[in-house]
Amino acid sequence: MPLSPAQKTIRFGVFEVDLRAEELRKRGVKTKIQELPFRVLAMLLERPGEAVTRQELQKRIWPSDTFVDFEDGLNTAIRKLREALGDDADNPRFVETLPRRGYRFIAPVTVEPAGEPSASPVSAVPQRTVGGSATKSKIHDWVFAVVIVVICAGLVSGWLYWRHRAANPPVAEQRIRSLAVLPFENLSGDPSQDYFADGMTDELTTDIAQLGFLRVTSRTSVMQYKGQDKPIAEIRQKLDVDAVVEGSVARSGNTVRINAQLVETSDDRHIWAQSFERNAQDIVALQDDVARAVAQTIQTVLQPGEQSRLENARPVSIQAYEAYLRGLSMQKQRTQDSLTKSVDFFTQATELDPTFAPAYAGLANSYDLLSDYSIVPDREAGPKAKAAAQRALSLDNSLASAHAALAFALWHYDWDWKTSDVEFQRALSLNPNDAHAHHWYGLFLAAKRDFAGASQQLQVARELDPLSLIIQTNVGWVHYYQHDFAKSEADFLNVLEQDSNFTSASTKLWLAYACDGKRMEAIQELEDDLRSRGDNAQIASIENADRTTGFNAAVQSLIDSLSKGATPGTVNPYHLAMLNALIGKKQEALAQLRNADADRSEWMVYISTEPAFDSIRSDPEFQKILADVHIPAQ
Repeated sequence: MPLSPAQKTIRFGVFEVDLRAEELRKRGVKTKIQELPFRVLAMLLERPGEAVTRQELQKRIWPSDTFVDFEDGLNTAIRKLREALGDDADNPRFVETLPRRGYRFIAPVTVEPAGEPSASPVSAVPQRTVGGSATKSKIHDWVFAVVIVVICAGLVSGWLYWRHRAANPPVAEQRIRSLAVLPFENLSGDPSQDYFADGMTDELTTDIAQLGFLRVTSRTSVMQYKGQDKPIAEIRQKLDVDAVVEGSVARSGNTVRINAQLVETSDDRHIWAQSFERNAQDIVALQDDVARAVAQTIQTVLQPGEQSRLENARPVSIQAYEAYLRGLSMQKQRTQDSLTKSVDFFTQATELDPTFAPAYAGLANSYDLLSDYSIVPDREAGPKAKAAAQRALSLDNSLASAHAALAFALWHYDWDWKTSDVEFQRALSLNPNDAHAHHWYGLFLAAKRDFAGASQQLQVARELDPLSLIIQTNVGWVHYYQHDFAKSEADFLNVLEQDSNFTSASTKLWLAYACDGKRMEAIQELEDDLRSRGDNAQIASIENADRTTGFNAAVQSLIDSLSKGATPGTVNPYHLAMLNALIGKKQEALAQLRNADADRSEWMVYISTEPAFDSIRSDPEFQKILADVHIPAQ
């Protein structure tokens, strides 16, 4: 609905719009603006924070009987409006372009109604009417005195109330209880700088997540929207969030600028937008500025610990920070080559700034992953992960990612279950929105047979990272460890429907089929798994065995293929033990488990729950090996 002329003045930034006079003023001085740009501005101001489509603008400002080129006319009007406001289409402060849709006014506005005719003043002394009496005058005096007393009492009580409110600010009822930080746009014009914008997205996500009062979607799910122009309604449905932070990052010389805005997903309404700019050396403080602004916009009172985390950012050299962001970018790709490169970048960051704790935490996480993916032998990766995490915590004990990395190393390599549990819980208390830590902690609990706790942690991880295939896969893995093969098979198949080449799910699916007695399905899935990896030699070997003697021969062929000519340390003996146990070769399985025990294989932590070992679980030798891992009794 158009604004009424009674709404005389609309203010935003240093500008004010007088609808009666049809004037735009800047700091009280009239600014020249043509009629059409002014009418576009007035229409955008009717619905601040909301999308106004090109069709709506055409219908209102360029009616059907107007013979002009609408597209050219609107583009010209928007350009002249931006010139009058000193706005920038690439970094808008006021008018945002919505590609192929329309425009949106994104700055906060204040509407001031025109003044109403003032009422006649009330005299301090009651006036005697013609024909009145002295008694009536006294009654008026008494009533007037009572009114004055009531008004004064009201003023005093009101002053006391607002003084109390100022000292004890209330926490507003939040419409926004969940949020996602969408991938920030790289405005440098150089695609090689994408890592910097992605890193800003990651770090801002972590900063907001650590505040604790919101459910913040993990980076893994959010990055699938990078470069995508998806409707807000679709993002709301897929990520189940009440709001999103979106924006851009630009670097110019030694200056970094972040433009950010907060959008409610229920109605695509912009409720806050702001630009932040700092020297590159203060990049961490810049991120904290944005996180604090988001928190304040959602009207949540920060706890003392949260406030201090956002106010105590230490300077870091831009060279070290760039190396750190490159390390994060490589780490997220989760390939052998990228994880190896991430170690190089994190190491470089620590050399450039030996006091930069997040770089050591990143290094610890990379070594944990290199061990977990069997890329680097556990004896090498485990101690390095532990040392890097401990160094990070010696510099900043409030770093949640370092506590999680230390917990993983203590669990997988040291088999120190008690301290690992403490570290996991410490990490989650510092950052309850860390899907990665919830995921790892869920597997930790499953490994010691606390399946209820494991399911709870993995459910939280899924809520925080709803599009993560590895988390969905490991929900099925916990069902597999519970010997609920039907559920685990359904979980793995669901993941493979989303990505038929997701090897973690296909590997676990054929094992579930094998332990479930579905031998032919297991062989078929094993062949598909190897085919997705491009391992043609093993496929041919298994297919030949399948045509002759069936499942046992196929698995034996796989064992032979893995062992033949293998470089020491490249084939995990724990996995060879599983394969031998599946085909009834108990002594060979136990021998490989002894090797895994001696190598301190990280997979040994799952020995008590692995269904493939059911056939040898009662063997005294197995029980002796099991005792070495120190798994707590449930």
